[in-house]
Amino acid sequence: MKPLLRFLGAAAVVFAALLIGFCAAFSHTVKKRERAFRISVNRINSELNAAAAEGHDPQKVILERQADWSARFGADLPQPPEYLPAHSSTAPFFSDSGTDTVVCTVQDASGTLLGFTVYRVPHDTASAVKRLICGVLIFCWAAVCGAALYIHFRILAPFRRLSEYPVRIARLRTAEKLPETENRFFGKYIWGMNMLNDVMKADSRQIAQMESQRQTMLAAIAHGVKTPITNIRLYAEAIGTGLYDRNGPDIREIAGKIAGNADKIEALTAEMIGTAAAAVSAYQPEIEPFYLRELADLVKQEFAAQMQFSRVPFSVTCTANPIVHSDKFGLFRIISQLIGNALKYGDGSGISAAMMRQDDGFCITVRNRGPLLPESELPFVFGSFWRGSNAAETEGSGIGLYVSQKIAAALGGRVFARRLPESGEMEFSVVFDTM
Repeated sequence: MKPLLRFLGAAAVVFAALLIGFCAAFSHTVKKRERAFRISVNRINSELNAAAAEGHDPQKVILERQADWSARFGADLPQPPEYLPAHSSTAPFFSDSGTDTVVCTVQDASGTLLGFTVYRVPHDTASAVKRLICGVLIFCWAAVCGAALYIHFRILAPFRRLSEYPVRIARLRTAEKLPETENRFFGKYIWGMNMLNDVMKADSRQIAQMESQRQTMLAAIAHGVKTPITNIRLYAEAIGTGLYDRNGPDIREIAGKIAGNADKIEALTAEMIGTAAAAVSAYQPEIEPFYLRELADLVKQEFAAQMQFSRVPFSVTCTANPIVHSDKFGLFRIISQLIGNALKYGDGSGISAAMMRQDDGFCITVRNRGPLLPESELPFVFGSFWRGSNAAETEGSGIGLYVSQKIAAALGGRVFARRLPESGEMEFSVVFDTM
């Protein structure tokens, strides 16, 4: 609440300064206008006195010279003067104490009073303008204060109450959902946070299940590997002590038994790798229609800042915008893995992603410059836990491309890798035959 009060106080000071400054400037302008008005009155009245000294009727002089005065004095010209003869029995009695009216005498050559001339300001709009502008400033101040109060009570205060919820769901995976609200500013946010809460709870359950499966798998593998290893050790010791003749039939039988035990260990290892890879790549597609350019925009939005920070030239193009029935975030997961590999194994001179329509389907490609994989290794890049010859000094598990291939297969697509020696690029393509 204190920041709001400080803001309102600052707004009040600013608008008070504006109001005082305007009033001061307006008063100066009015006084300047009054001086110009009185100068023109003095000159006109001097001409009337000179004409009266020559015997001319002041009323006729006023009518004859009105156009000339208008051209000479412009905006400073008073309203048409009203002449009141001093000896007229029909002239009304005139009295005025306002500052917008000036009364002057008209005399003949001998100094005899002939009458009075009344001069009035052309248009009495100064006060109205002053009141209008002051009212506008006061209204603006009230509007700013009202907007600040509205933002505080409708946006800032509810946001402060919601700001601790992400920390709660990060630390307490069992945190309750946020209550639904009709607040148009935070309704979608609350819906999204509740969805995130559901996803995190589901992930927590899946992680718990995977951990249980991992422990069970490790125990089974440890038990299964123990016997073959023990047998291999016993056979090796027997051979080492000369128990068997190296050229006799017994040694060939022992070699077969050692090979059989090694096959058991290899089978258990393959099972372990398959189970681990299946756990890593667990994926349930959520099919929905979307425009292909939405996926391109999502990739740009998520990777632009990272590429700028890494100083890697990055481009995303979408040459067509068909409606695609697929899992947008599953496709994004594939592209993220491909771009991540491009960052990891490329030379940093450029990464490009392209999305295009292809016959009845669509295609997504990611290219990067850098060391090219040998042609002989390309058939193995999508294998689980396989790493290429260019990954010797780069951290990684060798599971990313395998997971990408599994997701693409779940969505009805295929992933390909190829070398582009002419441009010095590696290209990974994801092809879908249907929309």
